[in-house]
Amino acid sequence: MKTSDAPALTGARSKLLVAALALISAVAALQQAVVIPILPRLVTAFDSPLTSVSWALTASLLVGAIATPIAGRLGDMLGHKVVLTVVVALLTVGSILGALSTSLPVFIIARVLQGFAAAVIPLAIGLLRTNLPPQRIHSGIGIVSATLGAGNGVGLLLAGVISALIPGYAPLFWIITALSVLALILALTCIPSTDVRRSGTLDIPGAILLSSALVALLLAISQGPDWGWRSAATLGMFGAAIVLGTLWVIVERRVSDPIVDIAMLIDPRTVGATLASLFLGFGLFGAFVLVPNLVQTPTTAGYGFGATVLGAAIFLMPTTILMLGISLVSGRLIKRFSASAVVALGGLCTAIALVFVALFHNEQVNIYIGTTILGLGIGLAFAALGIMAVEHVRPDQTATASGINSLARLIGGSIASPTISAVLVASSPVGAAMPTINGYVAGFTIAAIGAAIAAAIAATSARSARKKGASNKQLTANA
Repeated sequence: MKTSDAPALTGARSKLLVAALALISAVAALQQAVVIPILPRLVTAFDSPLTSVSWALTASLLVGAIATPIAGRLGDMLGHKVVLTVVVALLTVGSILGALSTSLPVFIIARVLQGFAAAVIPLAIGLLRTNLPPQRIHSGIGIVSATLGAGNGVGLLLAGVISALIPGYAPLFWIITALSVLALILALTCIPSTDVRRSGTLDIPGAILLSSALVALLLAISQGPDWGWRSAATLGMFGAAIVLGTLWVIVERRVSDPIVDIAMLIDPRTVGATLASLFLGFGLFGAFVLVPNLVQTPTTAGYGFGATVLGAAIFLMPTTILMLGISLVSGRLIKRFSASAVVALGGLCTAIALVFVALFHNEQVNIYIGTTILGLGIGLAFAALGIMAVEHVRPDQTATASGINSLARLIGGSIASPTISAVLVASSPVGAAMPTINGYVAGFTIAAIGAAIAAAIAATSARSARKKGASNKQLTANA
């Protein structure tokens, strides 16, 4: 039921809501990406090996995976604004702690608190669907969804600028703190409290089993390269994920108020969006691993351009800019062609971009062409995925459905990093410090295959929707 009968926001108030949620979502995405380029700097700052420092990334990822579905469910129950405000507050506290930290354990705790920000996107989409008039929902969700990828790009650029100008890591986290405080102010002042709430209780056993299964899965994926893919620890984590996931499904089918509706999860109308998000996340984060490493490789290797961290981020600038720009017009395309059709087009463009760089990587201009096409593809796909994920569910299930979609994208990105890294390491000659160019070609090809699979899944969903629409029209005519 609704907490209020207040009408949907219109005019300047609706634009303010979209702008506020877009900025909040961008900050949430940015905090994840900024750590990637500064991992070597953290190794020096904390005098710890890279395998230990990498937990600053892994811990945030694990918390984000757990928080996303649970926060989405709590948003449906308690109100999206309340839960969103708490999540942004945790991000702010984590950012302050990260700036003040002087030891690796404290820094990892800070990253754990920041990891809750992964739940922002589903909560923001729930707020948009509740508060915007029908004609503005598509464009609003498109803009907010696109900020996820754009925020990652801005995070890489920000880390590059700070690394070039200022030593250490604290200044970077103070900047994130300032942005988080701004996001918290926007959450408190620009978001109405009148949204849809759903009665019920939090499924604690389901939440514990889901969290445990996700932790086991993502630990196996993220630590597999270090532990060894055939090691007892890695295989044990994969086995635990399967067992815990099976138990979770059994529990969710038996409780009256599950944390995730299994019927909704496997519904043919929504499963396409989940799978497309998984493979698109793989393609995007594969590109974010490959492009910076490729362009930063010294020219003495026979390829690469010897770029700095900042230079690598600039190579990805076209992707960031286009993802934001495309989001402004995506709503019109979705209304005309359907969300699944736009996701299919975006996935196809993403695959083309990755294949282009795999084939034509010897000139800097070709890298820019590739990242431009990549921005077009990801901008279209991510903007439409938000609509595709929620268009067939009830308004009170919006945050939950969007949370599942965001989780799939997060898992796809989590799989991409160790997979691509393993491909690059496998291509390195014995005793060599750098992979061969063939490793990069294989990596871009694998990422392109992921994006192409996403395009095929979305195209199939679009075709099924058209057939169902034509069938319904025929039934109406016959009646």
